[in-house]
Amino acid sequence: MVEVPRLVLIDTATGRRVRHRIRSIRQALKQQEWYETVLGRRVRIEKEFER
Repeated sequence: MVEVPRLVLIDTATGRRVRHRIRSIRQALKQQEWYETVLGRRVRIEKEFER
């Protein structure tokens, strides 16, 4: 069985997740841009694996 990572957006200032899991990098990039505009802070994309 292959583990497929999911992407999450993390607020760099607080270290907290700002969005539920995202499946595609394209969607993650769009969401990252939107959250950075709304929050006015940097948001990073991280991979999360199922446990």
